[in-house]
Amino acid sequence: MAVHNAARACGIDFGTSNSTVGWLCPDRPTLLPLEDGKITLPSVVFFNYEEDHSVFGRHALQEYIEGYEGRLMRSLKSLLGSSLIDSQTEVQGKALPFRHLLTLFIQELKQRADRAANRSFSEVVLGRPVFFVDDNPKADQLAEDTLAEVARQIGFKDVSFQYEPIAAAFDYESGIEREELVLIVDIGGGTSDFSLVRLSPQRHMLDQRHDDILANGGVHIGGTDFDKQLSLHGVMPLFGFKSCATMPRCRPASISTWPPAHHQLCLHPQSLDGTARHLPRCYRTESHGSAVQTDSGTRRTLAGHAGGDRQD
Repeated sequence: MAVHNAARACGIDFGTSNSTVGWLCPDRPTLLPLEDGKITLPSVVFFNYEEDHSVFGRHALQEYIEGYEGRLMRSLKSLLGSSLIDSQTEVQGKALPFRHLLTLFIQELKQRADRAANRSFSEVVLGRPVFFVDDNPKADQLAEDTLAEVARQIGFKDVSFQYEPIAAAFDYESGIEREELVLIVDIGGGTSDFSLVRLSPQRHMLDQRHDDILANGGVHIGGTDFDKQLSLHGVMPLFGFKSCATMPRCRPASISTWPPAHHQLCLHPQSLDGTARHLPRCYRTESHGSAVQTDSGTRRTLAGHAGGDRQD
């Protein structure tokens, strides 16, 4: 199939947990493979200090889990609309503006999409929530403007946006014969959004659909909360959580929301029969807003940890 028959634009869903890129090309899948044949790329960056490189997605998580010295950055989307967007953090002794961090990840998305489609996309439709920021139109507009600026900076000449609930409803709308009111439920990594949308065959081709979003609301409960509860109540008690035993300083309640916590746990001494062994890893974090940064490489021994925090 000749690529020149494909649409000129790609669509990017930059998500809190995962990101995807889609296009329209005859006889080709809509979603492009972004990592090892998979259509999703976890929205994660790992700065590997030992090998002096940056990795993304599942490979970023893997290098972090393997214990390389470095910094893991995730939940990047939460920077949009926040005051942190004009701030910076430190990576390997150098200042890293958060805007540049966003640019690094979205540029990686574009490059992978270009390779998968065997073409260079110059136009993009970016998905966006109905509200990046609740009850703050100025901050909400700033979030969209920031994302558009990043998109143009990495090579997109034409940038437009589509509301995520409308994007989710398009496929359903293409098959209906009369006007309907539809409830769109979007359960994400950090929040769950609910939108009541008006759909009809006559409105399907309209460019502006904001007025068709009749109501929108959400709660700050998402997939990460379920992961946390599963970890705290199903796994952590096996390693001393809620027992009277002395625990290492890295608290189970804190590490339960981090991806590597499912693979590497801070064990309590009784689980090792009193033998002094190296912990797989004790984590320390810096939390800036909702964006999570995790330093790796800090290790402790059980024998060397006296008088640790107690978890009751």
